[in-house]
Amino acid sequence: MITALQRHVSLEDLPDFFTLADLSLVFGISKATAYRMADQGRIPCIRLGKRIILSKNHLRQWIDSEIGFEAQSTTTEDIENGKTRKG
Repeated sequence: MITALQRHVSLEDLPDFFTLADLSLVFGISKATAYRMADQGRIPCIRLGKRIILSKNHLRQWIDSEIGFEAQSTTTEDIENGKTRKG
């Protein structure tokens, strides 16, 4: 039987809020490593009692900041003037 966790193969497959067990499957790390990173404050998470919950949006932002990516937005004015930013 395939569990919900076994179906997650990418970050996009995860729900908006998920557990460290989900994170470990997506990134191919052990649950122990995921918990250690959370305990050390190395990944963005919140604690609800004994549960540790992650937000997909916050995790994306964290990943982008870790690899040095700065999100750039294109304004309506830029589009109207034919200016678009390309990464």
